[in-house]
Amino acid sequence: MDLARRTKIVATTGPATASPGRLAEIIRAGADCLRFNFSHGTAAEHLAGMRLARRIARRLGRRVALLADLGGPKLRTGAAPAGGVRLLRGARVEILPRPVESTPERIGVSYPRLAAELRPGQRILLADGRMELIAETVARGRVLARVRIGGVLGARKGVNLPGARLSVPALTAKDRADLAAAAGARPDYVALSFVRSAADVAACRRAMRAAGLADAGLIAKIETPEALADIDAVLGESDGIMVARGDLGVEMDPVEVPAAQRMLAERAALRDRLCIVATEMFESMVENQRPTRAEVSDVAGAVRDGADAVMLSAETSVGRHPVEAVRIMARVLSAAERDLAAGGTLAGPAALSARGGPADVLALAARLVETRLSGAVLVAATESGRTARFLSKSRPPAPILGLSPSERALDRMALYWGVLPVRSRRCRRHQDLILAAERAAVRFAGARRGQHVVILSGTPLGTSGNTNTLQLRRVGG
Repeated sequence: MDLARRTKIVATTGPATASPGRLAEIIRAGADCLRFNFSHGTAAEHLAGMRLARRIARRLGRRVALLADLGGPKLRTGAAPAGGVRLLRGARVEILPRPVESTPERIGVSYPRLAAELRPGQRILLADGRMELIAETVARGRVLARVRIGGVLGARKGVNLPGARLSVPALTAKDRADLAAAAGARPDYVALSFVRSAADVAACRRAMRAAGLADAGLIAKIETPEALADIDAVLGESDGIMVARGDLGVEMDPVEVPAAQRMLAERAALRDRLCIVATEMFESMVENQRPTRAEVSDVAGAVRDGADAVMLSAETSVGRHPVEAVRIMARVLSAAERDLAAGGTLAGPAALSARGGPADVLALAARLVETRLSGAVLVAATESGRTARFLSKSRPPAPILGLSPSERALDRMALYWGVLPVRSRRCRRHQDLILAAERAAVRFAGARRGQHVVILSGTPLGTSGNTNTLQLRRVGG
């Protein structure tokens, strides 16, 4: 990781990045986390991909987090003929509650309870909202709708029903099977799609424990207005959130999404939770070699909002220029951070709150000490990674080294804003830990003799969740 860049990059894998050579290239270009999207491909393919990515990262000497993104109860249309089906404005279409092949007169949707839970007058959005139908008649298992905004409908396109209260669970039978399969590669994070409440997140946490993934982080994807309304409880059950602006912008008025993004980043900071901003960051780079100016400004806005990470989706999974997308993303993030630092802040006031108990208070104290000491290096000595996360959320100007003997913690810390994971041996004496922190500051952050190192740790050593010590040391002192 480049210590000059603090905001992390999540890159989605896919056909464009499946080969060992291409995976190595995007990691070298700056990917800090690799996302495996279980909405596409098979569980076996993703399991093999995660294992391959872990081997490549180790060979390159890089810490890269692995994210298993569950498909969730995504409603989709059925198959379609080559070239798709053209839906004409004003046409009447029958909607069937099973994924039959689409025709201009009939569309199938993969949800058996569609007719029971849809009401006349409700909107039916297809293909990420590019087409819109209005339900006119709902009776005897059939829905008759009229096309308000037409277009060409391809196979297996997403279906959104804004305002409909669906009974489908956030965690499907397929998701549970995918969790069991993914456990073979021990991903560092699991993302839950279409969260509507904290209860959805709690159910996923139980399923993760049953699958042997109790120590993986859980990311709640915010894609529905219901999740927004329950955001504080959702944050309380999760390790972080993903602002999935695609479906969120379909389920609610898209003009409200920028404010929602800013609010979500602030709430996550207040709760010391991760915040990933996703969807169409560099969408034009699926085809083109350079992003648009608007896309560059959008990414810079996510940095200003306080995102811990930004995500590339189609740009790296199926795009024509996946490596260049990661490389340019890294440059844009660094430039946005330099601009914020020049203004005297790397995040808003929410990052300066301490609500996580003694460890959070000590992390805030370490940040305040560091601001008084020119050129200091911050070291979080941690068993689980939590201390490094608290320090990260305080958004200090100084580099942060996450020092840990735990491989699991080191890989998870790869997604933490501003944190460079550094492996250390397990220390039995506190003095040995201080010396290890000093050596890491010299080797990885370029600290020189006389330079200050601010160290957060816990006693007794070797236990998790007991950060209670802040120590200030001079290199060579």
